[in-house]
Amino acid sequence: MKMPLSQRLKIGKVIVSFVWLFIVASLIEPSQVLFSNVFQWAGIFLVVSHSIEIVVFKKRMREPGDYLLTMLFGSLQLKTIRIES
Repeated sequence: MKMPLSQRLKIGKVIVSFVWLFIVASLIEPSQVLFSNVFQWAGIFLVVSHSIEIVVFKKRMREPGDYLLTMLFGSLQLKTIRIES
């Protein structure tokens, strides 16, 4: 049985949230995070790619919260916005 898309998006957002936690931890206390350089580079990549997504999909954004959530979750949030529309 296949999981509904909304449930898969929620699971994806939880995973991305944990990645962001490791990114922030690697910036605050790099000696305490294993592979802190990897997480720092992942953070740079996520900020750049999510910024591009905001510019490209600006018309899909309805409220300020959509910008913030897209910055955090990227395409997962864009899919959520499309589902809610």
